[in-house]
Amino acid sequence: MLKFFMKQKNMQRMLLALLPIIFFSIFLFGWRIFLIIIITNLVAVFTEYLFIRQRKNGKISQAVFVTGTLLALSLPPTIPFWMASVGAIVAVTFGKMVFGGFGMNVFNPAMVGRTSIYVSFANAMTVRWLKPFTSFPGGFATYLKPAHLTSATPITVLRDSGISTKFSDLFFGTISGSIGETSALLVIIATIYLIFTKTAKWQVMLSTILSFTAFILIFYRSNPLPYILSGGLLFGVVFIATDPVSMPKNKTAVWIFGGLVGFLTVFIRKFSLFAEGFMFSIILANTFMPIIEYTLNKSKQKGKK
Repeated sequence: MLKFFMKQKNMQRMLLALLPIIFFSIFLFGWRIFLIIIITNLVAVFTEYLFIRQRKNGKISQAVFVTGTLLALSLPPTIPFWMASVGAIVAVTFGKMVFGGFGMNVFNPAMVGRTSIYVSFANAMTVRWLKPFTSFPGGFATYLKPAHLTSATPITVLRDSGISTKFSDLFFGTISGSIGETSALLVIIATIYLIFTKTAKWQVMLSTILSFTAFILIFYRSNPLPYILSGGLLFGVVFIATDPVSMPKNKTAVWIFGGLVGFLTVFIRKFSLFAEGFMFSIILANTFMPIIEYTLNKSKQKGKK
């Protein structure tokens, strides 16, 4: 079976870093979460297979499992299976394969898939949020958390009322939100592992956080910590912004990229209807970075002459 897949150690490490987050999300919301992850991965793999099946010695990239998993973890626990499947198809087709496959994509595939669901099925992505289990065995003993629904996540409450959720709840992740984006603690642990194994670049993480913090202080004039811990910022910084394919290669461009993502996330949160602006900021930054990186490389070449 493994001979059908392209061996990619960095992708394997990324999936390993996501495992604690997956288990915790099942504890919070129930075993339905596991089914969502399985479905998005199966659909993503099958979609990529349809594109590469005619290629000589074509193999499915292990990166497709990262795409499927990240997409699933960025969705609400109550997302219908068919919507998650549509997101996986769009992620692989329009986020990667139309550009030529792995290593050729301009945009982060998982965010392409999530954005497509967000703009097409807004109610499913923004209205129904589950209040999580907070004591053992939690979701390990049920298919889905009973329907104790809330219409707001901590980032929505913070933006609309200025009221911050308890720091301990934000840090440990016992809050409503997308499947894998709640626990700051687990994301921080994953960060340490990914940096230590040289799987992800710390520069883009640092530049994004610094930029985000600076513009929170400028636009909101308040403590930036609740804004950092709320929503999908940390998850996105560690697992999305560090995508080695869609991220710039030029060292200066990496810092600009992180700065742009941080600024756009705050700007979108502040001035648009969207409480969570990270996915849009990544797509926009991916759009502009090729021309910025091209300009930087051209300037560097002129400087050598």
